[in-house]
Amino acid sequence: MSCIIRINEARPILTDTEIEIADFILENKSDVINDSTQTLAQKTMTSPAAIIRFSKKIGFSGFSQLKIELAKDLSNDSMEFDNLLDPNESMDSLLKKAYQSNIQTIEKTYGLIDSRVIERVVQEIISCRNIYLFGIGGSGTVCEDFQHKLLRIGKTSIYYADTHLQLTVVPNMQKDDLAFFISYSGKTKEIVTAAKWAKHMGMKSVAITQSAYNDLGKLADMVITIPIEEKELRIGATSSRLSSLIVIDLLYYAIARHDKEETHKRIVDTRKIIDEIQK
Repeated sequence: MSCIIRINEARPILTDTEIEIADFILENKSDVINDSTQTLAQKTMTSPAAIIRFSKKIGFSGFSQLKIELAKDLSNDSMEFDNLLDPNESMDSLLKKAYQSNIQTIEKTYGLIDSRVIERVVQEIISCRNIYLFGIGGSGTVCEDFQHKLLRIGKTSIYYADTHLQLTVVPNMQKDDLAFFISYSGKTKEIVTAAKWAKHMGMKSVAITQSAYNDLGKLADMVITIPIEEKELRIGATSSRLSSLIVIDLLYYAIARHDKEETHKRIVDTRKIIDEIQK
């Protein structure tokens, strides 16, 4: 998994000393990959033991593995907004940059996916009565896509584009329903408010968001994380939407394969009824 992503993911649980180490690494990535544990300790005014503890805390076996993954990040750094949108370049060049940006988003997204979490979410979706989807803006588009997919295989899901309606349904959810929240930032007030109510009611919940430690992540029972953007001016909405759609597709495949024969029948029937009105 990306070293940069791991550092950003772990930030809420780091100590003050570890945050100083994290910030130094993120600000001096090219230099750090050539540093020894002792050298980095001197630069950060900490200790070799602190560097090793930090490396293990964010999920690496040691500082050497951290440097290996950091080097991969440097060779595969995401396309920045200003570099992608150059008015003087050719369309061929833009195509190549857009392609590379999307490929990097896909790789980072799959690098974050925990199959155990996906399996748990799938089982909850299969066993629940209804799925209530919550998301606005770009995340709302992802909710609509998921709703359409679930409809094709006979799984009931409810999504309202109007945020007031989204909030209104929360108090009326039942214990065997599932709340499914999508928010890239994990700070969208309407979505966090709905998640707070769902938690207060004892509802099972899932979140697709940047981190299990942001406002939304801390409220959900199950969190599927998507890559954190390092800079504000990136193709944020595009990348986050793509990451979320990748997760939705994976969930859909996993749900559909649970009863392959029934899934096939339902998809054939939906195709037949659409074909009928096109004759």
